[in-house]
Amino acid sequence: MSALLKKPWFQILLMGISLAAILLIVFGPKTPGAEDKKVLIGNAEVAQLIASWNRTWNRMPTEEELNGLLANHVREEILYREALNQNLDKNNAMVRRGLIMQMNMMAESQAQEKSVSEEAIKAYYDLRKDKFFSSPEYTFTQINFDGSREEEEIKKIAERLNSQNIPPNSENLPGKKGMLQKDFKEADDYTIVRALGTNFESSLEGMRLQTWEGPVKSGFGWHLVYITKITTSETLPLEVVRENIITELQYEEAQAAKEQFYTELRQQYDVVYEGMAKDLMNE
Repeated sequence: MSALLKKPWFQILLMGISLAAILLIVFGPKTPGAEDKKVLIGNAEVAQLIASWNRTWNRMPTEEELNGLLANHVREEILYREALNQNLDKNNAMVRRGLIMQMNMMAESQAQEKSVSEEAIKAYYDLRKDKFFSSPEYTFTQINFDGSREEEEIKKIAERLNSQNIPPNSENLPGKKGMLQKDFKEADDYTIVRALGTNFESSLEGMRLQTWEGPVKSGFGWHLVYITKITTSETLPLEVVRENIITELQYEEAQAAKEQFYTELRQQYDVVYEGMAKDLMNE
């Protein structure tokens, strides 16, 4: 060891380590330079903030709103840079997911810029006509009973109403007299679900006309239903579903673009599997 201490290169090394330790104690760890602490806001940043605001609110921001946008932009920039300075982006799951999301958005944006042709719209419609059906519409009256009552009891009430030919517009109908909507005219699935809850509309399928049917259970209790008219579902014309088709085509194109983007990137990387991962991939 004594021989090593006498070597010039080892003495220089020790001197360097000692000097570095002294500087670290006196001045502390290295901090970001002046350039790292400078946040430059120019015309490009202002234009970007205005454009983003205009896309969201469909108008130009007021002077006060623009000042707020600039202040918020500076705040976010400072917090972002400080997070990078403290290496918070390293091995951070949230940052990782955010960056992956941005890469996927970059790939999808290529597809969103393309317009959908009329030929593609018509081909999609012809291939998937069975997806574009109007919901059936029901004109009916429902009467509501407390859910604590027995189902058999409600069935007997229906039998009595039918045997006595009690019409749905009778003033002496049994049931609760609450705020629940009683009469429905040409109501589609959405209207029925909104008024009476999920799955009520499916209970109407197969019911006979001009007779009290049920009971049907819902979150409001038991129901008896008297249907006077049913308009069956039918294929919606292309003009009605055009925008839906365009949205679906753009989505499919975006997904395809994302997959192609990844496939091209994947070819640039050499992925090596080791240990258990290698065993799994070889199965």
